[in-house]
Formats: sequence, structure tokens, C-alpha cells
Amino acid sequence: MIRIRRQLLASLTVLLSTGLLFAQPQESPDNSQASQPVSQRPAKQREAYRKAMAAADQKIAAEVTAHSELIKNLEYLTTQIGARLTGSPQMQAASQWTLKRFQDYGIDVHLETTEIDHGWTRGLETAEIVSPIQKRIGIHAFGWSRGTDGEVSAQVIVLDIQKPSDFDAFKGKLKGAIVMTRPPADMSKLDPNPENAYDAVIPPSQANAPGNMTFAQRRELLRQVAAEQPALVLVDSGKTDSLYNMTGGYPRYAPSAVPLAFLTHEDYDLLYRLLQTGPVTMKFNLPDTFTDKPVPASITVAEIKGSEHPEQRVIIGGHLDSWDLGQGALDNGTGAMATLEAARALKALGWKPKRTITFILFTGEEEGGVGAETFIQNHAAELKQIDAVLIHDTGTGKVFTIALENLNQTVPLMQEIYQPLQRVFDLQPLSTRYFGASDHVPFLNQGIPAYFCVQLPAHYREAHHSQTDTFDKVIPDQINQGAAFLAAWAWNVSEMPEALPHHKPPAGAAE
Repeated sequence: MIRIRRQLLASLTVLLSTGLLFAQPQESPDNSQASQPVSQRPAKQREAYRKAMAAADQKIAAEVTAHSELIKNLEYLTTQIGARLTGSPQMQAASQWTLKRFQDYGIDVHLETTEIDHGWTRGLETAEIVSPIQKRIGIHAFGWSRGTDGEVSAQVIVLDIQKPSDFDAFKGKLKGAIVMTRPPADMSKLDPNPENAYDAVIPPSQANAPGNMTFAQRRELLRQVAAEQPALVLVDSGKTDSLYNMTGGYPRYAPSAVPLAFLTHEDYDLLYRLLQTGPVTMKFNLPDTFTDKPVPASITVAEIKGSEHPEQRVIIGGHLDSWDLGQGALDNGTGAMATLEAARALKALGWKPKRTITFILFTGEEEGGVGAETFIQNHAAELKQIDAVLIHDTGTGKVFTIALENLNQTVPLMQEIYQPLQRVFDLQPLSTRYFGASDHVPFLNQGIPAYFCVQLPAHYREAHHSQTDTFDKVIPDQINQGAAFLAAWAWNVSEMPEALPHHKPPAGAAE
């Protein structure tokens, strides 16, 4: 999970064509001029809707409990197909397989395909501390990082910069060096009991951000680092227990300006401590490759047509792509297969929604949202008819609320939609927090009501973007609850007499 985003790892360095850049958190949508609450429905109508939705939601939950195929589908996805980098053969195989699964359930479905500039394949990456000790250590390049033409040996330099002028001391000294972006993350500052999965993966102290510098200052600093032409830029994974992290760079799907790689926190900390007593030399090899030509990247789009307002859409979804160190189970095979299961359950019940319910399995969420952008571009003329969007993208944990994402003008109708769900699924009140963290953000930027599932942590800190994002971490009862919740929310929205109000897009975001 990340997005247009967040990277959840807001502190990790990524490259622009002009240099290095910290991923910038998105501002909340500006709803100051948005439509005000409009629901004036009589109390009898609201009560009739509540009772009808509560009964429907209970039947949806019972259908998933009795007949779910989610775990079977997720095991196939993670075991037989495996990790799914955008544009890779595995990701395209997953898209074709999900196309067939929707068809097996009797649901209308198709693929919508775009291209990315280059596919990227990870090679057999190696690293070794040469002096003052000899020790082989693990290393993993950022996605779409520039590789090496063979083994490179260089001295290690650590940047300890608290203000922009501190970089002056390093000018002319970084060319051909291995640069550590900052001292090791302080792992003692990790929240031992995060409320939700999103917060579980925020690095300590917004981790690797130097000092108290602003975003613009960090961007300029890292541009200067890249201009010095180092041999490699190293980043602390910021995870415990020798787990790796992963992210990508910009421009999307093109080689970074210089090679970038993660070390485990433990090895990064070792390097730093060695540097306190004298010079350190290290060698590394990143034989990572790019395709010569653009490659296809597909999203899976399925739907159950509306009986009264087929032109209006209610969208639920999750991203099918993943990083490649694990199996893409919790990020985000769970969200994708919950969406597939929601579709199966609604189709099995044989109900006819008033509005069209659309199920989307996105691609490219991990590299900036190319899948959501593709859908929006392909359906530009229909955006005003999208009633609402809900995304599931933080692992296997139980959904315990929906984030309103500052869409306060939707509260009267959302409360009606949510009240039956809250009782059936034992939920907390709607969250007033803005997350802005996944495939719903491009929809928000178009003025469309788009929401985010907030989930229990359930191993997400460890699994997120790491090698331990594997099928054995899945909690069947909790992810099946998520599937039933998605289906029930989509049904409740489809049956609401009034459409949720759109809002004014953030300045420049919908262009």
C-alpha cells in the first residue's frame, strides 16, 4: 500500500530524474466550498432503510461465513502466482486469473490495460563489509533502482545533517562513495500498541527524516546528494527482526538517478557503529534489469448492473499488485481477494442492486496509483455518476471503522449507511481522521466521495513491504469479516435513495 500518495514510508528516500526526494504526504481535500449536508428524509423512511439494510447485511455476513472462497483464492494467488510487481509476468497472470474467477462466479468482468515505461526484475543482489571486518550482509534495491554493471567497492559515508547548511561539509566528498542517508532509526520510538494497521508501519519519528528540516529542504538536500554521484545510497529498513522494507522511486517505472538500496535495521546499525571508530569499506552488486520497451499493466473491473440506476456506480476495491520480497499476501492479496469474495457473495444471493456495484482490482498502487488513474481516464465521462468508493488495503486485520477522509458533507447519508453495518459487524463510530493512503485518493482528487477501511494491525507492521508478507500470516475470520463488510457497505450505498454529494476537488488535483 502507498499512494499518490503517501508513501506510508514517508521518510524513505526516492529519486526524481533530477535527484533524490522524500515522498511528500498529500494535503487533505479542501471541502470548504463543498456541498453542505442535504439529507432531509423523513424519519419513517430512514427507519425503513435501516431495518432493510440491517437484514440484508446479516444475510451477506451469513453467506460469507457459510460459503467463502476467499482463503482458497488467496492461497492460489500467493502460492501458485506469488509476488506481483506491476508490469511483471506474474502480475499479468494474476489479472488473467482474477478475470477467470469473476467469470466463474457469473459476474460480468473485463480487463482495462495500460502500459508502463519499463518492467523491472530483481537480480541476485549481494553485499559485503570488507573492512574493518569481513561480513556478508543482505541488501535489496529499491524497486526500479538503477543497477550496477558488476561488483562495486567503495568507502561508506554517513550523513548526519540537522540543517541544510550542514551539507556543505560533504560537498566534493561523496562521488563514488556509499552514502548512508542518516544515523539509524530509533526503534525504541515505535508504538508498541498501534491502534490500526496504517499507524503500525509509520517509521519511528517519521523515521529517516533528517533533523527538523521541511519537505522542501529535504528535497533540496537529497538532490544535492544525487548530484555528487555516489555509487550507492543506503536506507535503513526501519523494521525489527532483520526484516527488509521496500519502496519505489520517481519518475515511475524508469531507472533512478543513482542506485538505492535497503539494509536491514540491524546491518545498517552495524555499519554506523563501525564508522564511529574508523573507515569502513563495503562492496555490493545490484544486477537488476529493466525491459527495453513498455510492458502492459492491467486492472480487473467487474460489475453487477443496477436495476434502477445502472449508470450510477458504487465501487469497492483493493490493489492486486505487490512488492516482490514476500508473496503479496497482506499487501494486498487480502484486499483484492476480499473484493472478489464480496462480489461472489452478492452474486450468490441473487439480489439486484438499484445502482451498479463495481469491483476493481487495481495495479500499480505501490508505485503511485497507475491502476486507479487508468480507470479514471477510461471513465472520465462517467465520474459524476460514481456515487462512492471504498478501498481495503491494510492487511488481514478486522475492519473496525471507515475513515471519512474529511468528507464532512457526506456525514448525514454516511451515518445512515453505516448504522446497520456498525451493529452487524460490531464497529466503532466513523473515523474523522484523514488517511489519504491508497487507491481512493485519485477518486478523492476528482471530487468523488471515496473512503478507506481502517483495520486492526494483525501482523501488518512486520509484513508490510517485507519478506514476511506471506500466506501463513492471514487470519481467515478477520479477512472474511472484511469481505462481508465490503459487500454490505456496497449494498447499503446502492440502496440509499439519495446519492452521496461530491465535493470540490483540491486545487490542481483533478487536472
